[in-house]
Amino acid sequence: MPASISQSVILFILMSTGFAAGRMGVFGGDSRKSLSRLLVDFTLPALIIVSMQKPFTPELRDQALRVLALSVTVYALSFPLAFLLTLPYKNASLKEKGVHRFAICFSNVGFMGFPIAQAILGKDSLFMVSVYNIPFQVLAFSAGILLIRGKPPAGKKDTGAPDPAPRQKSVIAQILKLANPAIISALLGFALFIFSIKIPSLLFTAMQLLGDTTTPLAMVLIGANLAATKLGALFRNPRLWTTSAIRLFLLPALVFLLARAAGLQGLELSVPVLIAAMPVAANSSILATVYDGDADTASALVFLSTILSLASIPLVGLFLTHS
Repeated sequence: MPASISQSVILFILMSTGFAAGRMGVFGGDSRKSLSRLLVDFTLPALIIVSMQKPFTPELRDQALRVLALSVTVYALSFPLAFLLTLPYKNASLKEKGVHRFAICFSNVGFMGFPIAQAILGKDSLFMVSVYNIPFQVLAFSAGILLIRGKPPAGKKDTGAPDPAPRQKSVIAQILKLANPAIISALLGFALFIFSIKIPSLLFTAMQLLGDTTTPLAMVLIGANLAATKLGALFRNPRLWTTSAIRLFLLPALVFLLARAAGLQGLELSVPVLIAAMPVAANSSILATVYDGDADTASALVFLSTILSLASIPLVGLFLTHS
């Protein structure tokens, strides 16, 4: 079995466990929200910091900066593209539109990107995945939350354009409002790499063990959310299939063309394309649960796109190994 398929099958087994637990009443609404908080505030930050513990070299620094620049460019283009591509979703509510926009902008980097990149591109690719993931952590937990909430300013209608940021009393207040464990851990992890600061072994081992729980807990949570969802009605929604196709096929092609135009090769080319080919970010379901978004649509998008990725990811991996 190809490595990309085996990784996806493992994730489905974990989701099935959460689904069974949800059906048996193990997970209620409050317990799912508490588990979401545990993931967002503790296990994911530990995973991010540990993955960026690499010895500093000028070559690795230059590679990191090139990949980071491409990542920033991709996300800068993704937001207007997401609003453009969801304009035809006229029958969708604001919250559903917000979930679709989030799904187009953010792929499953943390929960699927790392293991699949290691399986297809090798262990050396994980550092590049971590660097490419920095804008994800900053944007998914700031602008992404605004998308998930799907609430326009009071007295205004949804025009298909991003909602303006709420006014704050000062720049410091804006910065403090955006600060959360995921953003702090991404910036801290990169700073530790740049300054060659090594985490003490005991603390590193504890963080590594904590971070390793992120993937199984996240998949179990998604399964539990699905157990409380009427999937039949959701999967008859054509918007789910459209967004999944955009996520799995259109975006990797666009990222490949952009990386080629920038002259990137090797892992600097392969990592961004493979990350763009990942299914919808599992964070969409978690954030929708925490921030009162459309958790049903988010879970269905994660579920459907992950199923379809069983076929799409091996094709992308085969393309990258021969390009």
